Amino acid sequence: MQNKNHDLKNYRNILYSIPKTEIHLHLEGMASVDTIWSLIQKHRLEIPGINSREDIIKRFQVKNLDEFIDLFLNIIQNCYREEVDLKLQLKDARKYLKRNNIIYSEIFFAPSKFLMNGFSFDLMMNYLDEGAKQIKKEDGIDIKFLIDVSRSFGPENAMNNLNLVLKHKKPSIIGIGLGGAESKGPAEDFKEVFEIARNAGLKVVAHAGEDVGPESIWSTINNLKVTRIGHGISAIQDSKLMDYLKETQIPLEICPMSNIFTKKYVSSYKDHPIKKFYDHGMY
Repeated sequence: MQNKNHDLKNYRNILYSIPKTEIHLHLEGMASVDTIWSLIQKHRLEIPGINSREDIIKRFQVKNLDEFIDLFLNIIQNCYREEVDLKLQLKDARKYLKRNNIIYSEIFFAPSKFLMNGFSFDLMMNYLDEGAKQIKKEDGIDIKFLIDVSRSFGPENAMNNLNLVLKHKKPSIIGIGLGGAESKGPAEDFKEVFEIARNAGLKVVAHAGEDVGPESIWSTINNLKVTRIGHGISAIQDSKLMDYLKETQIPLEICPMSNIFTKKYVSSYKDHPIKKFYDHGMY
């Protein structure tokens, strides 16, 4: 038993020591309990059911994707009351990247709720862009941002987000993404937004097949012409789609822990289709 534990420790040390890239991260999704609690205290916020750090820990225990999106939009993002607060969030991201020896990352940032609360897009991105430069200089970690134009608030809001990206260009902003409640915002509704973004030279990626079946992945590919699919695990339900993804080598950003956490299609690692995707030759 002791040898087994020793081998496991060595294995983990080897994994942590390998320089890595990570291309599916959400900035606000990396918020720590300490950061949220400090913001609640700083701004003297009153949030029903949250009176201590322990309450935040309990609130973070969501049962499905809808509960996570509610936590993301209505708890986490609502704790940020001024643009400078985002520096705390980037500090959490920095700790995560350093801890996991990630040397290149593409991080989604969802500005919609902040903009609705009166934040300046330009000022928010100034803080994030300058922070990314500092992290690159001090830690050698390269951070790029994908602006999540968000399907949760409709195509008009998404177009407004894109226009802000095009107006306030920053070196660290390399593209746009489509996140949020997949069932509430079908890909075809955002076709024009993504066409304009592509023509402007931005990278385009989108979540699909995380909370809806393979038809969502087909629609995302055909309507948005994305270079990557976020999650995409419902592709396992469609052999033709799996063949197409193999032939075109459109990558799936597989996030096993997240998929198990939200419990839509899988509830354990042994049920996850990632091995089947790999064996099929998908990218």
